[in-house]
Amino acid sequence: MIKVVEGELVEKLNEGQLDDLINKIDIGYILVLAKKDGKLWEGYIFVENGKVIGVYYTDNDMVEEYGNLEGIVELLNEEDKSIEIYKYNRDKINLMKWLYPEIFTVKIQEETETEKEEKPDSKENYLNIKLDIPLDKLIATNVRDFEKYLEDGKYIVINVYKKSSNGYENGYIIFKGREPIGAAYECNLGVLLGETALKKLEQLLSDEDSIIDVYEYNERKANIILELYPEMRLVSEDEKEKEENKELQEEQMPINEVSREELLKKLGIKEPDEDWVETILEEVFSPSEEELEELKEKLCKEIVERIKMMDGIEDVKPELKIKWENGRYYLFGDIHVKRKRILGIIKKDVDPSVVKFEIDKIIRKHLSKYTSRISINVD
Repeated sequence: MIKVVEGELVEKLNEGQLDDLINKIDIGYILVLAKKDGKLWEGYIFVENGKVIGVYYTDNDMVEEYGNLEGIVELLNEEDKSIEIYKYNRDKINLMKWLYPEIFTVKIQEETETEKEEKPDSKENYLNIKLDIPLDKLIATNVRDFEKYLEDGKYIVINVYKKSSNGYENGYIIFKGREPIGAAYECNLGVLLGETALKKLEQLLSDEDSIIDVYEYNERKANIILELYPEMRLVSEDEKEKEENKELQEEQMPINEVSREELLKKLGIKEPDEDWVETILEEVFSPSEEELEELKEKLCKEIVERIKMMDGIEDVKPELKIKWENGRYYLFGDIHVKRKRILGIIKKDVDPSVVKFEIDKIIRKHLSKYTSRISINVD
């Protein structure tokens, strides 16, 4: 469950139109509480510079929805509701963006002018597929000069991404030495692979607002990804010429009448499907129990070292568990924080949200795909 960092209350209302409510704050959020279907719903609209930048609502039971502005409008239309407007400073809105980035991708029904300009070129055939590129050990994060990490014979994956109020862009380039051998790009329009993806990623790499992370890879993992997504392959000019000559020779050879489908059927082999792809990825990239234990010890050590440095904290005791499932790390447990006392009196209050912010920074340093369910207990 999302825990929203509390702001400063500005106003309470019983009614209000969305545009009017947004104009009441420069930075902050609008809380809508409504009774619907016998449940108490909470809806949050996050505002920055007069624009909606994030949306989250829940029924405090089974529903948690991110980015769907239409759902909040429905709550505003309920008769039994209350509206509260809260003000943030810049630090608090940035903290929320860091803790819960999934909130800050807003789905807007009307097509914006930017989207109209960015309609896909006729040569860009976006695929409606799920792109899942497992990443390995993080080498560097938020760098501009990623080229310095490219070395002869070494495999590297560059992950470049950018979020905005209109959606997201995300992509991967697999390098062997200094040569890109595979590329994949995704946005709200779909997925591009290969040369068309590389062109998009070159633009994204030159965008100062994008973030570039560098990951270690190896030949085996690179080959598996390129086998699972063969359209990702980037072919050099020499390889293109060899391929064209090979195709010409095959055209001149007698064709075997047995089709690929018939051959697979005779051999009792099923066509690879999405489940098969996920199984292969799980087997190749899943960490061992020893690796999970080592990761847990490393995270716990860094958490203790960092949190104990914070003002007003005497001791930190982490109780963490880490699991790996379906290509994602799952972290859960408790962090027990003991505040400093002088003659039995607490020296200073400790904000759990700030502690969580620092812990998430540590986790993000080591993991790219994870879900965290860590509770902060302050004594």
